[in-house]
Amino acid sequence: MEEKIKDKVVAIRNLDSVDAFNAYNEHITVNPWISIIDFSNSTPKCREWMRLGFYCIMLKDIHCGDLKYGISQYDYDAGTLLFFAPKQIYKVDKVGSLSVPQGLCLVFDEELIRGTSLQKHIHHYSFFSYEHNEALHVDEEERNNVVEILTKISREISPELDDLSKKLIVSHIELLLDYCSRYYQRQFTSRQPLHQHISVKFADLVRDFVSASKSDDYGLPSVNYFADKLHVSSNYLGDIIKRETQQTPIEIMHQIMINHAKELLHDFEKNISQISHQLGFTYAAHFTRFFKNKMGISPNEYRRNMNR
Repeated sequence: MEEKIKDKVVAIRNLDSVDAFNAYNEHITVNPWISIIDFSNSTPKCREWMRLGFYCIMLKDIHCGDLKYGISQYDYDAGTLLFFAPKQIYKVDKVGSLSVPQGLCLVFDEELIRGTSLQKHIHHYSFFSYEHNEALHVDEEERNNVVEILTKISREISPELDDLSKKLIVSHIELLLDYCSRYYQRQFTSRQPLHQHISVKFADLVRDFVSASKSDDYGLPSVNYFADKLHVSSNYLGDIIKRETQQTPIEIMHQIMINHAKELLHDFEKNISQISHQLGFTYAAHFTRFFKNKMGISPNEYRRNMNR
């Protein structure tokens, strides 16, 4: 099927199941809910976008192709982990004679974790929604740890998973994700100067947006809008901002909007309705509720206090 992604029309192959992914990579399906694939045993393929219907964690070992994700290219080299949630897309572009990532791949269906604690909080692993330039680079020790966990998972995979095997597999997946969270924190620390720049640039973009009255035309700004401007995913931006400022992007955006609202309220030639529209609120009542929630008083009360 064809689909338009970021102004590009591309053909997408849907791989809805673990079995379909196994077949595509010429791997035997042992269990329909989970599989670990060694890409070195697959026939090279190229130039095809794929949408996966399951969770996927790729450990890429050597430079063997350009893996694209959500239309953008990952910034990986050797020893890199890539994460995909269901319904996301990826593509491997051919480089020379090789066109598949050389390494291991863990794929598992949502049914595997249904009813488990992992199902309840897997959305907390925000790196499943990261995009280009946000891959996880691991050193040799970290890579060996990942391979060790994947090996333990592989030993438990069988055609019929008993309750204990399923419990062990899910526990190992959760352990793997927790280690990846730790490795990402290490990567964030090593890239702190870059992330500080992103944090400052984010705040500057929000101030420019609000002060330029772009809300008149575009409405209230969203985190996605600014993430696109910074060429990062909204989840990655959120993790950077939280680490650098101890605040969420929304909290920073709201604070900047409140500060600008205070400035506008000093202009008595503008009524509350005009100010609310300038800030992107469709109705003055929505702005009043927002302002009172943040300041404890209404915009009109704030104005009256200025005259005291």
